[in-house]
Amino acid sequence: MTVPGEQELDPRSDDESAETPEEIEDLEEVEEPEEPEEPCLEDVLRAERDAFEGKWLRVVAELDNVRKRSRREVTETRRFTQAEILRSLLEVQDNFERALQSVGDSSDTGESGVFREGVELIFQKFRGVLKDKGVEPMEALGVEFDPNFHEAVGQLPREDTEPGLVIEVVQQGFHFGDMVLRPARVIISS
Repeated sequence: MTVPGEQELDPRSDDESAETPEEIEDLEEVEEPEEPEEPCLEDVLRAERDAFEGKWLRVVAELDNVRKRSRREVTETRRFTQAEILRSLLEVQDNFERALQSVGDSSDTGESGVFREGVELIFQKFRGVLKDKGVEPMEALGVEFDPNFHEAVGQLPREDTEPGLVIEVVQQGFHFGDMVLRPARVIISS
């Protein structure tokens, strides 16, 4: 009912505003949501424990990764340092070869023959030490030129060989494991 001068609050007509018994039952069946219970102390502690355990496992895994990475870096650094030292020793080997070539094959039994034998023994011992450290000479003669292993210092035309083959080794190349310690300086056929 409305008082004169006031507006009716329900825009529906009187017939529409009356609720049917079914609508009243539907309204009664709608339950208000229960307020969530406060988690008990045990649940809170269990959740914190699980969170800390997850963090701890991640930290342990990261620490393990750091250890592995540092070991790998130390190994690589050691290997590159060894390669640098061995690379400088290859120059000594080249000088031994030059010394042996300059003495030549003397057939006399004089002092030059004894000197040559001494240099050859030192040279063999030196090559043995390099081999024990993992330095291996490259096989370059007669193989196809590969810029990863060879350094071309010249080209010569050869009719009896295919173009791009190594026909002469000017300076021996060496491997240190799977690393190229020094590429072979070669002349290739054109």
